[in-house]
Amino acid sequence: MGDEEYAIPISLVDEIIKIHNLIRIPKAKTYFAGIMDIRGKVVKMVDLAIKLTVPREGEMTYDRAIVVKVSGQSVGIIVDKVANVVLFPPESINPPPPSVKGISGRYITGIGKKDDRFIIIIDVEKILGTEELTELGNNVG
Repeated sequence: MGDEEYAIPISLVDEIIKIHNLIRIPKAKTYFAGIMDIRGKVVKMVDLAIKLTVPREGEMTYDRAIVVKVSGQSVGIIVDKVANVVLFPPESINPPPPSVKGISGRYITGIGKKDDRFIIIIDVEKILGTEELTELGNNVG
């Protein structure tokens, strides 16, 4: 997102999908992009950049999403791109600072170092907490 790289623990990831037939929900929070049918299952889609107030250049075109399990629910996290799986040895992960690029440290589990890059490891379960999931559910029902 933006000019930074972010990571989500692979243990939370169900799949990576191409976005198609996204249905917008009127009067929903700005970060709630809509819902999508994935093999007969309704999945709520969240624009993570909007949720975390990460600035973007130009108009966002929704292309890919990472479907994760949070509190027993499948949620699609819309991303700019999906690069690859990166393994971080524990010693290569630094504790989170108070904030990174305007994102509160409470949403970051650490900063991983891979080669000459720093990758922000985000805490999806905190970002999409119970309150957010309940609100998204209310918008769908």
